Amino acid sequence: MKKILLFIAVGLIAASGAHAQTYSTAIGAKFYTGAPSFGGINIRYCNTEKTALEGSVLFTSGAVGLEGLYEYQAPISGVNNLQYYVGGGGLLALGSGYYGNSTGFALRLTGGIDYKFEDAPVDVSLGLDPFFYLTPATNSYFTLGIGLRYVLK
Repeated sequence: MKKILLFIAVGLIAASGAHAQTYSTAIGAKFYTGAPSFGGINIRYCNTEKTALEGSVLFTSGAVGLEGLYEYQAPISGVNNLQYYVGGGGLLALGSGYYGNSTGFALRLTGGIDYKFEDAPVDVSLGLDPFFYLTPATNSYFTLGIGLRYVLK
């Protein structure tokens, strides 16, 4: 599995060109599928041509999470407005869940593709998003992240 992910990452980096990001700020929703499933409000800010900051307020049954990610991004040659991104960050979860009323912290990894529609202020993303919980108990989840955002500028 590690060799496959490394191969994909190297292929995406090799396929990238030198194009500017097509938007700077987008706000909308992000959903994670898997066990558990959750979603919420998301904002993505491209602070440079090659980096972005992403934050979310996430909701699931009995809990609220605050997520922050730092991402490296680059275009995929051959398709306008399509980029790949890789990065990581953290998640702070507050509320009830599998372990009762508690506060949880998870390390986050992310990697996927991001597409800004040419003629509409709409951005979509699809990524692989593993969560590695450190507290209140160690656990990990492998989820699929789906983002749908409105481009502000």
